[in-house]
Amino acid sequence: MNALKHVIGVEQQNNKRGRVIVKSKTHFDDLGVDISLSPRVNAVKPSRTVAITDQATALVQAGVPVIRLAAGEPDFDTPAVIAEAGINAIREGHTRYTPNAGTLELRQAICHKLKEENGIEYTPDQVVVSNGAKQSIAQAVIAVCSPGDEVIVPAPFWVSYPEMARLADATPVILPTSISNNFLLDPKLLESKITERSRVLILCSPSNPTGSVYPKELLEKIAEIVAKHPRLLVKFYISDEIMNASMCSTWIVIVVPL
Repeated sequence: MNALKHVIGVEQQNNKRGRVIVKSKTHFDDLGVDISLSPRVNAVKPSRTVAITDQATALVQAGVPVIRLAAGEPDFDTPAVIAEAGINAIREGHTRYTPNAGTLELRQAICHKLKEENGIEYTPDQVVVSNGAKQSIAQAVIAVCSPGDEVIVPAPFWVSYPEMARLADATPVILPTSISNNFLLDPKLLESKITERSRVLILCSPSNPTGSVYPKELLEKIAEIVAKHPRLLVKFYISDEIMNASMCSTWIVIVVPL
């Protein structure tokens, strides 16, 4: 492994498995290390969001004025109260490993928020804290999908959804929507596309990227369809930071208590 520290150049040779051979450009000319990736990983496409962000960054560095609309990153600094809380936590020694589900205090605070702001009740043991939505959605898909399963995704969609399915050896099934219908999923189309391999339905409200909000009546129709297929699970992703009180009333866990 120490020899790898001297590798300063990389030459890629691809075969059917996507094999990559790392070759040293220093005195380790004969060093060949097989770092082949699994077919599952090779099936995952690079993030288009990251690609556009990298392009924007390169333009900015070249002195070109750019309005960045790729990554969902605020254009303002971290509020001082949040920054100070982080600094104080470090000073107070809160730097150790936490429980995998998150600290009890944080999970209690989340339960309080959900009850006070959204009118739904959970206990701390029903809450898991993750490093953002991408981690939690990906892990949920990987946890429940087997090779050959299908993950249903309404389009337009967050670009990560199909790759999450592929990473789980599942097949993304893309269902088109229309601007004439506010980019909302048609229940009849959904029902026609459900098969014995359907495992996950991903819904996002307000939608990323369209901003469309699923009304209560539509969620009820979707819930009726899903209820006919016990093997089909719903992953309901919520862009909570941009929601108002009226939007919160259309969370699927409120419309159809689980």
